[in-house]
Amino acid sequence: MTRFHAAFENALEGRFDDLWPHLSADDRTLGAVAVYRNTATKGRIDALELNFPTVAQMVGSEWFRAAAREFVEERPGNDPVLAAFGAGFPDWLNRFEPAQEMPFLAPVARLDRAWTEAHLAQEANVLDLPLAARLGYALFGKPARLHPSVSLFWFDWTAPSLWLSHRYPAMASDLEWRPEPEGLLIHRRGAEVQARRLDRVEWTYLDACRQGRPFGAAALAAKGAAPGRDLTATLAELINLGVFETPEMARPAA
Repeated sequence: MTRFHAAFENALEGRFDDLWPHLSADDRTLGAVAVYRNTATKGRIDALELNFPTVAQMVGSEWFRAAAREFVEERPGNDPVLAAFGAGFPDWLNRFEPAQEMPFLAPVARLDRAWTEAHLAQEANVLDLPLAARLGYALFGKPARLHPSVSLFWFDWTAPSLWLSHRYPAMASDLEWRPEPEGLLIHRRGAEVQARRLDRVEWTYLDACRQGRPFGAAALAAKGAAPGRDLTATLAELINLGVFETPEMARPAA
């Protein structure tokens, strides 16, 4: 980035001093910067509304865009990829005073963000049932790695059901905000971002995998959550969802 571009970027955030060595400090320059700034702001507001459609649907476009303008003015960001814009929006929304009467908004925003991250995540080779069958018991000794698109959530409230009812209405989820624990998996399979509620056993299994533990150790962790559960069937179902990388492609633990 040249000095001029850096100065112009600062001017878009209201800091003009660095711009004057490059441009005249007159009304014409200030007007041009204002037009560009308004256009850039609108673009980011539009992107935020597209990236958080469930939140926007819940509060309405007018409320959302007013809140989005405050977020953009506070955190304009410099990522040219607007499809990825808004990483900090859920945390910001959690502190946003007008949203305090709607405690479900920040969790729902987190799920919207996870959908975007799944959509943009890199590709990876997926472990399938035929390969798992060929590996047999050797699979249990191999480190488990989740697909890069996977996000896992466990809430003490019914945020997943509330989000699913808006984002995936065909799933006929509950619209009531209740203090009941729920888990959720968001991931991409091929070109499609999918979401699925998780019970405690499934979440425990996948959470152990998220930590890079071997498949066998993850099964032991899940067994503690439900001693009588058929974990072979649980693992087969999770593999069939396409949420694991193949062991050959697994990345080393961080």
